[in-house]
Amino acid sequence: NAFCVSPRTSSVPAFIATSPTVGPKVAALFSTPENTEAAAEGDASGKEFTDAQKEEIGNLVADDEWMGLSMELTELVRTAVIEEMKKNTREFTGKDEYKVGDISKELDSRVKDEVAKLRGKDDYELGDLTMAMDKLSKDLTCELTGKDDYEFGDLSTELDARIKKNVANFCGKDEYEVGDLSVEVSKRVQQSVADFTGKGEYEFGDITNEIENRRRKWIGDVLGKDADDYQFGDLTKKAVSGFTGKDEYEFGDISKKLMSNVFGKRKRGGSN
Repeated sequence: NAFCVSPRTSSVPAFIATSPTVGPKVAALFSTPENTEAAAEGDASGKEFTDAQKEEIGNLVADDEWMGLSMELTELVRTAVIEEMKKNTREFTGKDEYKVGDISKELDSRVKDEVAKLRGKDDYELGDLTMAMDKLSKDLTCELTGKDDYEFGDLSTELDARIKKNVANFCGKDEYEVGDLSVEVSKRVQQSVADFTGKGEYEFGDITNEIENRRRKWIGDVLGKDADDYQFGDLTKKAVSGFTGKDEYEFGDISKKLMSNVFGKRKRGGSN
């Protein structure tokens, strides 16, 4: 395995370089004058490693091994991706070697072949796509109109006839006349307003007046008093009173009620 040196371990600790057995070999990986000199001094001293130094050496070697492994795995993944892309390209283009533009050329060829099939031809010619789309549009229009041959304006005429028929059905008539839709919508709106207000003929302001009347009635039903006597905050007071069961609110009533609902009423006095 190749020894991969990480930036964090770009220099060798002095005690490694001074080892009589490991120093010269490890120091050779890091070509710095200082380490080379320290390794030469270590050969003369014959110094042994301590346990801490051995652990540091192990960590250094392990770090380099992991760096090397990560680089090899990265290269392996990159190669696998490239080979997979080449395989898919070969299957798509039918060529063993890929060249720039092969995919675009293959797409262009396939589109032209399909257009030629639509036109019933062996080879594609300029303008075939436009002619094919025109033919498809005319065939669909003939299906809508029930005609064998397309004539200019058939689509617009068919759509106009279908819209008028639906409007006539909406208005309850056999045939559509200009203005029928506006008249029918206006009539239905007036009927809805009359049902809401309870009046036969609509007058300007009827909806606003009806909403106000319903609001006043609702306030009277909730508060039990006339809407003219309503004051800001009455609805809130009513809601709080219904929750606490007290006519007058005092600070802390809501909290007490919540605690009572959760834990129950507190019992006082001893039990028999």
